[in-house]
Amino acid sequence: MEFILNFLQNFWELSVMIGLYVLIGLIFVGVIHLYISEDWIKKHLGEDNKYSALKGALYGIPLPLCSCGVIPLATSLRQKGASKKAVTSFYITTPMTGIDSIIATYGVFGLPMAIIRVISSFISGVVAGSFVKESYDDIQEEEKKSCCSSSCCGSSSNEVVKESQFKKAYDYAMNEVFSDLAKPMFYGLILATLFLLLIPNNGVEFLNDNLFIAYALVFLVALPLYVCSISAIPIALSMLAVGVSPGVAFIFLAAAPATNIITAGIIKKILGNDVLIIYLISIIVVTVSFALMIDFAFPKEWFVYTLDSLESESKSILDIGGAIIFLVTMFYFVGKQWIKAISSKKN
Repeated sequence: MEFILNFLQNFWELSVMIGLYVLIGLIFVGVIHLYISEDWIKKHLGEDNKYSALKGALYGIPLPLCSCGVIPLATSLRQKGASKKAVTSFYITTPMTGIDSIIATYGVFGLPMAIIRVISSFISGVVAGSFVKESYDDIQEEEKKSCCSSSCCGSSSNEVVKESQFKKAYDYAMNEVFSDLAKPMFYGLILATLFLLLIPNNGVEFLNDNLFIAYALVFLVALPLYVCSISAIPIALSMLAVGVSPGVAFIFLAAAPATNIITAGIIKKILGNDVLIIYLISIIVVTVSFALMIDFAFPKEWFVYTLDSLESESKSILDIGGAIIFLVTMFYFVGKQWIKAISSKKN
C-alpha cells in the first residue's frame, strides 16, 4: 500500500512539473500547423545540393512528429525525389526535437538544456546528412506502415476543410498530435515514476563513477523503447531526481527518441545499411560529446535550476491546473485507444 501511495505521489509530482509546458507547446504546434504544410516541406527539401543536409536539419527541428510519425513524411520526401542527405538529416532532427518538446524542455530543465538539446540535434542531423553519399538508383515506391494510429503521422494536406483557424489549430494539436503522444507519454511517466522508486543508491553511485558505462547503458536502454521527444522528458527528469549526472540524463533526453529499433529498421529499409550506420554514429558521437561538456565543461549552476525545481514543494495554481488538464486529456486519449483496441479484437 505504501508503494502504491508513493507511486501515485511521484506520478503526480512529475505531471505537475511537465503538464503545463506540454500544453503550452501544443498551442505553438497548432499555430505552426496553420502556416507550415507537408507540401511546403517537400518543396524545399526536393533539391540535392550542398545545403541539403542543412535544410533537412532546420526544417526538422520545429516539427512535432514522433520517431515513427516522421516515417510517412520522410518516406514521401524520398519518393518525391528529396536527396538522401536531406532525408537523413530530417530523420534525425524531427524526432529528437519539435516545438512542443523544446518548450517543455525549457520549462522543466531550464534554458541551457533546451538550447543544448536543439544544437545537438541540429549538429547530429547536419553531420549525418553531410556524410551520406547520394544514390541515383530508381526509388521503388512502397507503402510504409506507420506505428502511429492517428493522422498526425501522415495526414493529407490536400483535404480542404472549411473551419475557423482556431478550430484547425486546436484539432491538429489535440486530436492529432496529443492523441498520438498520449500513450507513449503515459508509459514514459510510469517508467519515470518506477525509476524514482526502484533505482538503488549504490546503482546511482556506480553510474556516476563510471560515466562511459552509464552513457552506453542509456543507449542500450533506449533501443527497445519507443519514446518520443516529449515522453523522454519525465524519464530524464527522474534520472536527475535520483542523482544521476546531467550528462547521462541529457543522452536519454536527446538520443532516445531517435535511436529506437523501429526507427532504425525503417531507415535501413528506405535508405540502406550505410546510411543507418552513419545515422547512429552521428547521434552517438554528438550526444556523448555534449554529455561530456555538460558533466565536465559547462557551469554546474546551469543545471541547478532543474534540481531546485525538483526539490521545491510549492507549485503555482497554473502548474497544478496545467497538470490536471494534461492528465485528464492524456487519460481520455489513452482510454479511447484501449477501448478501440479491445473492440477491434472482439470483432
